[in-house]
Amino acid sequence: MKRVVTGWRQDGSPGVLIEGAPGLEVDFGQTSASEIWMSSSIPPDTRGRGDAVPADWQLEPPPGGTIFRLATHQPGEEVALHSTATVDYVVVLSGELTLLIGDREVELVAGDVVVQQGTPHGWANRSSEPCTVAAVLVSTRAVG
Repeated sequence: MKRVVTGWRQDGSPGVLIEGAPGLEVDFGQTSASEIWMSSSIPPDTRGRGDAVPADWQLEPPPGGTIFRLATHQPGEEVALHSTATVDYVVVLSGELTLLIGDREVELVAGDVVVQQGTPHGWANRSSEPCTVAAVLVSTRAVG
């Protein structure tokens, strides 16, 4: 996967600032994640020239920030129930994934979307193929 980040060059002209691999790739065994971008505020600073992805993986963005990541869930993988202080926009890009929420299990396929509003939830890949999702996490924690 190629990550392309555009922005403003030092001379004030628009251009490509980063072209290459994701800022951080982590392997949790059955699940892997590629961190694409992070902002530390809303609205984000669009004049920065550096890579905004932190060197160490973190589940949630900083207070008032966002994270954009891709995650791949291998067959048989199950992420235990957990919650975050975020609103998450999740899009299934390929494969199948089951959302575990309350007393429900919701089957998701490529093209399906989930808006996760800070509730306890889990994920399970009960298929025989990997499932890749794109997710944007928006902090609901107050700044300062």
